[in-house]
Amino acid sequence: MLLFKNKITRKLKISLLSLFVLSLALTGASSVSAENTTYNVDTIVDLSSPDINLTILSGSVATSVVVGTGSVVATIPASGVFRITSADRYFNFSGETEFGVITHTCVNPTLAKLVVTAPAGSSQTITITLGDSACSPGSGGGGGGSSSSTPSTPAIPVTPAPIAVVPVVVTPTTPVVVPIVAPTTPSQTQYALGTKVLKLGSKGDAVKELQRFLNDKLKLGLVIDGRLGAKTIAVIKEWQKSQGLDPDGLIGPDTKAMMNADTTTTSTPSTSTGSYNLGTTILKNGSRGDAVKELQRFLNDKLDLGLVVDGMLGPNTIAVIKEWQKSQGLDPDGLIGPNTKAMMNAEAKKQ
Repeated sequence: MLLFKNKITRKLKISLLSLFVLSLALTGASSVSAENTTYNVDTIVDLSSPDINLTILSGSVATSVVVGTGSVVATIPASGVFRITSADRYFNFSGETEFGVITHTCVNPTLAKLVVTAPAGSSQTITITLGDSACSPGSGGGGGGSSSSTPSTPAIPVTPAPIAVVPVVVTPTTPVVVPIVAPTTPSQTQYALGTKVLKLGSKGDAVKELQRFLNDKLKLGLVIDGRLGAKTIAVIKEWQKSQGLDPDGLIGPDTKAMMNADTTTTSTPSTSTGSYNLGTTILKNGSRGDAVKELQRFLNDKLDLGLVVDGMLGPNTIAVIKEWQKSQGLDPDGLIGPNTKAMMNAEAKKQ
């Protein structure tokens, strides 16, 4: 009886410690608005039923995170990205996901990764629980929609050895912007999308090339399996709409031409100027056009936001820009004028 009471007491202490660490991480994160909170460090979440640790990855954004005994309920703001991993089990998830983009992959045979990207127009609430088995190679998949894919159960479940996790919480006084320098030339200038129209249910090498395009340009993290499903079709429709194409979800000659034309526009500074072409007019909430696309590429490259490069500047992006201006010692007015553009291009030249 004494041993049983000690075990319960230890479990309660661990759960309370998990909630305390999560609270510290949220308090110390830099937020892009009064409601949004960004995790600046990887944060450990300790579930008690089952007794498993999850990790919310640095850079994740949420307006709220509620940790239960066996679940995590996260509300992600519009255009926000939330990333979480498990070294023990694959994930199950449910909630307001019909308009979002969710990728669930097995990074290796024992590490499951779930990435939730809320759409530009609304926040999303998702309930995350754990499956019954560990990840298996080739599990998971990408795309948007309310349905979730369940990784296959490995023939021989792999149980990793217990690892002592010591959470480290860093509370910076100002938001930290870490430049991310990408290659200046794409590894592939054209995608071999074939001659047939690709659609829901299509399979083969042309679909693999399409998946590589979506991973390269939209950072979806799809498994390159050569199978075209409903979630990926939903993402393609949104991309077609942003490019002025008919959003029919069919990858025909016009869509393929636009995709390969997009490969000539790199999301990195040009090799000749080392800068982004942000135009001569002041960019602000509601601005549109090529200069806004260059601004979105800058934010994707330097802040890893995962924005859709659609040339439309909305309030959520303006909130991020204000925080970035503040971190650079600029007036955080959300206006992208001469001083802000000069600072952005100075960041682009840093190696």
